[in-house]
Amino acid sequence: MKEKTCIIFDMDGTLWDASDAVIAAGNEIIEKTTGRVNHLNQEIMNQVMGLQSDEIAKIYFPWLPEEEGLKLCLECMNNENRYLAKHGAVLYDHVLETLQKLSEKYDLMIVTNAQDGYVDAMFEYYPMRSYFKDYETFGHTLKPKGENIRLIMERNGYEKAVYIGDTLKDYEACQYANIPMVFASYGFGTVENYWKKIDSFQELEDIFL
Repeated sequence: MKEKTCIIFDMDGTLWDASDAVIAAGNEIIEKTTGRVNHLNQEIMNQVMGLQSDEIAKIYFPWLPEEEGLKLCLECMNNENRYLAKHGAVLYDHVLETLQKLSEKYDLMIVTNAQDGYVDAMFEYYPMRSYFKDYETFGHTLKPKGENIRLIMERNGYEKAVYIGDTLKDYEACQYANIPMVFASYGFGTVENYWKKIDSFQELEDIFL
């Protein structure tokens, strides 16, 4: 019988590092559209991890009008989905086997600020769809992460959940949703007021199993 607490995961900086794929897919569209070569880089990626598409667009394209920048940003993200479904990204060590073990005891879910189709792209490349009961994205609901956490809990009948994430935005979303956060210190951000901290994905077994 599954536990009465569900475990909800962030993606970037928690399950995988898709930076190189996102850079490659985005630059392909940007060069084709604007002529700028290699516009996106790791420095820009570090600024946008965990942000919503409207926030990302302003960092990607500060010289463009807001609406135009968002449109180009969404084109980049659609290309990301295609690229990731075909090439994948870098899963952190022991993600698949740890998810399998956790899924036997808990209902696992994903809530990410990524675009619609991003989670499906990961599932397309890696055999992990069966480990997750549900997922939600900013791109689908256009709601902040905290609201999407509450939404997915209510949709699946959970009053208790734990969120696994790596950024301050994740922590703020957990505060909004009134749930504890496990901080993935190997990711992209810095968080101080977490419930638990893991330095590798496999350490989730020590907390939950």
